[in-house]
Amino acid sequence: MLKTIIFLLSIMYVSTAIAAGDAIIYNFKPPILVNGKLASKHTPISFGDEILTGDKAQIILKLDGSVYRMGSRTRLKLPETTEKFSLNVFFGSVLAVFKRNTPKTIYTNTAVLGVRGTGLFLHVDNQQTYLCTCYGDIDFADVNQPKQAVHIHGEYHQVVAFNHQTHRFSKPAMVGHVSQDLFDFEALADRAPPTTFAVDFHANNKVVQ
Repeated sequence: MLKTIIFLLSIMYVSTAIAAGDAIIYNFKPPILVNGKLASKHTPISFGDEILTGDKAQIILKLDGSVYRMGSRTRLKLPETTEKFSLNVFFGSVLAVFKRNTPKTIYTNTAVLGVRGTGLFLHVDNQQTYLCTCYGDIDFADVNQPKQAVHIHGEYHQVVAFNHQTHRFSKPAMVGHVSQDLFDFEALADRAPPTTFAVDFHANNKVVQ
């Protein structure tokens, strides 16, 4: 039954999927630059590439078992290799589900995120770094104090925001994504979210400083 559900969820994306370089592209709404050059849906995208989306642009892609959705006005640099998983999010929004059992690090201009087995939504602007740990574990550290990380355990959308001026955390409302997005994107990688990803488990979310 689970395999059938995963198959059905992925059909709407797979029917328009295009293999391009190391990545598979499921959705492409221009304008989008890849390594500084205007791209089309047939432009190869590979490890280490930098992607910049314009106003009202969006791209959904799969790279080595991880699926990413970049929103408009977003700049991201993909990992160099499978073994060296370092994702750079300079600004904008990214929803991602990651290949499991691989240590991952995400860098922004103000934060370092140590990620383990996670689905997440990240939005970075001048004022704050907004993070939803949809499920999994993340160590969130200020770049100026990398050894003083806040550990976030989420089973159902644990949201925090880090203010760049005050260097304090707050708990804003969930924005930018819905639960169904996580099911859809995991299906593209032949996976499903963990069984704990349900509203009934919301009380198990934890932020430990």
